Amino acid sequence: MADALISSVVEQLIEILKHQAQELKRTLGVEKEIANLSSKLEKIREVLDDAEKRSIKEKGIELWIENIKDFSYHVDDVLDEWRTRTLRQQIESSAPVRGRKVSLSSFLPSRFHYKRFAMHRDIAKKIKELDSTLDRITKEKDQFKFDYASITHTSAASHSDQELMRVTTAFDVDSSEIQGRKSDASALISKLVENSVEDEARNGNGPPVISIVGTGGIGKTTLAQLVFGDEQIKTHFDERVWICVSDPFDQIKIAKAIVESTTKSSTDLSQLHVLLEKIQSILSGKRFLLVMDDVWTEQSAKWEPLKNSLKDGLPGSRILVTSRSERVARMMGSAYLHHLDLISDEEAWLLLSRKAFSGRREEDCEKLKDIGQKIAQKCKGLPLAAKVMGSQLCFKDTRDDWQNVLDSKIWELEEVKTDLFPHLYLSYNDLTPKMKQCLSYCAVFPKDYEIKVDKLIRIWMAQGYVTMESKGRELFGGLAMRSFFQDLEKDDMDSNIIISCKMHDIVHDFAQFLTKNECYSIDQHEDDVGIKNLRHLSWQNTGRNVSLASICDIGKLRSYFGEHLSLEEHIPDLFNDLKSVRVLRLHGWELQKLPKEIGNLIHLRYIDLSRCGVEELPDAICSLYNLQTLDLRHNDFSKLPEGIGNLSQLRYINLSGSKVDALPNTFCSLGNLQTLVLKRCKQFSRLPDKIGDLINLRHLNIRYTYSLQMMPQGIAKLTQLCSLSAFKVGKESSKLGYMEKLNQLKGELSIIFCCNLNNAADVEEAKKAELRNKKHIKELCLVFSEVVNVGIDVMEALKPPLELQTLNFNGYGGTHFPSWITLSLDNLRSLDIYECINCSSLPPLGKLPSLETLFIISMKELRYVGSEFLGVAEVGAVAFPKLKELHFYNCDELEEWEDFKEEATIIIMPCIRELQLVYCSKLKTVPHHLLSRPCIRESLYINNCPSLKVDRSSEICDSPTYL
Repeated sequence: MADALISSVVEQLIEILKHQAQELKRTLGVEKEIANLSSKLEKIREVLDDAEKRSIKEKGIELWIENIKDFSYHVDDVLDEWRTRTLRQQIESSAPVRGRKVSLSSFLPSRFHYKRFAMHRDIAKKIKELDSTLDRITKEKDQFKFDYASITHTSAASHSDQELMRVTTAFDVDSSEIQGRKSDASALISKLVENSVEDEARNGNGPPVISIVGTGGIGKTTLAQLVFGDEQIKTHFDERVWICVSDPFDQIKIAKAIVESTTKSSTDLSQLHVLLEKIQSILSGKRFLLVMDDVWTEQSAKWEPLKNSLKDGLPGSRILVTSRSERVARMMGSAYLHHLDLISDEEAWLLLSRKAFSGRREEDCEKLKDIGQKIAQKCKGLPLAAKVMGSQLCFKDTRDDWQNVLDSKIWELEEVKTDLFPHLYLSYNDLTPKMKQCLSYCAVFPKDYEIKVDKLIRIWMAQGYVTMESKGRELFGGLAMRSFFQDLEKDDMDSNIIISCKMHDIVHDFAQFLTKNECYSIDQHEDDVGIKNLRHLSWQNTGRNVSLASICDIGKLRSYFGEHLSLEEHIPDLFNDLKSVRVLRLHGWELQKLPKEIGNLIHLRYIDLSRCGVEELPDAICSLYNLQTLDLRHNDFSKLPEGIGNLSQLRYINLSGSKVDALPNTFCSLGNLQTLVLKRCKQFSRLPDKIGDLINLRHLNIRYTYSLQMMPQGIAKLTQLCSLSAFKVGKESSKLGYMEKLNQLKGELSIIFCCNLNNAADVEEAKKAELRNKKHIKELCLVFSEVVNVGIDVMEALKPPLELQTLNFNGYGGTHFPSWITLSLDNLRSLDIYECINCSSLPPLGKLPSLETLFIISMKELRYVGSEFLGVAEVGAVAFPKLKELHFYNCDELEEWEDFKEEATIIIMPCIRELQLVYCSKLKTVPHHLLSRPCIRESLYINNCPSLKVDRSSEICDSPTYL
């Protein structure tokens, strides 16, 4: 299938033309050409759907679409150049000359009017040439006799095409031919037959829904069929019904299929409400299993009528759903989601070999086994891929034939394109044009590449696919829920946020197949590529000195990821030739000095120069007016150029690990800046006083900036801040009250106290901070610099939000802990008390109802842990009801942990699973009742507690002891 990116590209260009039309007409004198471009592009969009389908088999149409894409990119470049030049002139015209104000009206005629005229003439000429080119392309369109269609996107519009027809497999599955799914089948069968939970049907909500979710080809349908035919399932349910749903979700066809399956006869009923009444009548009083295979719709309105017709089944009835989308499973109200994982290489080999070796002699199989196992590894755990490869290898007899399959790229095999990719096309065609564009772009990354989601979204923004991070995150979430990505690493504090992911090799192959003339990742073993219209190139450290010009037309590249390459002598030429580049990653190039030619990259929006050893940034970098992301991590430069304030589009800047010690005053002119990372800038000592001018700043990371001792007052104006790694309070005018309106903060916050706070004014500032209103903060770290004294009244005023889950005290010098620790933190799950050297007792932490882990470290004055630690005395109370881990570490003076006798009226630590006592040299007693629990004795760890004796064991020695 031809690349789906064209639809989104053309749509974007038309929008640009519409929004810029008046300005273009007025200043360029190309009103006719603008109108022609818009009209012709609209007509081309109307035939794109048909063109993409037919391009699979018609080479001429494929070439025509390539021409359209090339033209569209050219239009985009021209319009972007016009916008950039206009922006540059606006900035230059408003700049003072030699430090004095100059009347703009007197200055323009001599300088800017001429430049503006020259620019308009140049752009007008290009637009006229584009109109002429598009006229030729439009005429070529007519020879193909395309079908016209609505340009409104509908999901899976081409699902009915013959080449994408879903093949319905038989219900009777031979379990011997299924690999790696026994545990999955067992888990599902248990869920289907269990009676331990009260059925949803009794509450009038219908049978519980159990969903199998996974990417195309992973074996969802096969697993469901295996379960459907299981003997236990057959005997448990009175009625079993299997319906292949697919897309669209045709309510009448589905209802009719259920009726015909249960009555074992055809029906003439055609009205939905009549069919649903029939279903309700048939299944009433029966315990049934309804399997709905391959559900796509996310519209609950289509599902609810059918769901309501199933409510009269007996308790124990179940609905089993297979879907590629977790969103679908959630919409259907799934009580249990079973995510289907990949099979192992060994299981893939057994599946492949069963197909490939069918009918062969044993000695012939042995000769091909080693190559076959390597081919199975290329299937990367996807059962469908193993089956397809096995089916094709069945007809290949020699080792050379098998070796050719191993060496070939999977998308170059015609059989694989025919048998494997159609299953992926179904998922792909269900996406919106924007989602198709963003997914296909990922083909530029190497296989098995760990994709950082935040970076990916910024790159999408740089390419113009999305305009805001929030939209990019929403779009990525949609792709992830449809199983296009795997190995999802989620944020520790918020499981809804995905930090990184990978793309399955087969999905990557499919994406490269879709973008074979646009996206490419150079492998160190392959020859020079030479792709004429390549737009996005990834080139990792290959160890080969290859000319970039021999690989592609440099001037057409819109993305260039070159990592750890040694081409410094070609840098000026590279920056002259990358005329269209939007994304440039030169990670690890050891450049030392960035050439002034970087200013030629007028379209550049994302540049990553991390770990390049750059010592100086040229002023030319300040002319990159479209720049959105500037990544300068781990470089040696010590200052930014004053002109950085010209980068009005800049949204993200990462300076972590560099030697920069301050930011220029002009930095505060970056009104669109959203993310500023200064992590590990150990020499950085001061944030600019006017940081409050960065009104759109959403993320500020100053972690490990040890020389930074205060926050400027302007920080109080940054009300859009979502993440602030640390707030440093105390030095000069840095006050806790600056946090008053920072109520959008999320995740983790560290408050670092840099000087004494113990008077009435400090208490008022602590109250003014209103931490209780920072409801999105889940983790709070209170860090106290050495010899800093923060009074208990100040601490009492710093009441954290009720939603807090993690709390860390680090270096607190007071003698008592604030009372709010045990009075209001009902959601606290983890508590660390570290180096609170003046506290001689612990708070009544047993009151915390949600606490799961407790670390008590280096409390030098702690000598005794008594019953007050439990915090409960009422009849029927539970102390530490959810505590699982308890650690005492390096408490040198701790001598006694009072034994307690658990009575019927008080329950103590019912969930405890792990206890560690380390470097408590004077500790003599530990509660016997606690140590006697079998679960504790299995995970008890005692080290360097020479005075401690435990019943039924010898004296504890200095080496680690497990009991």
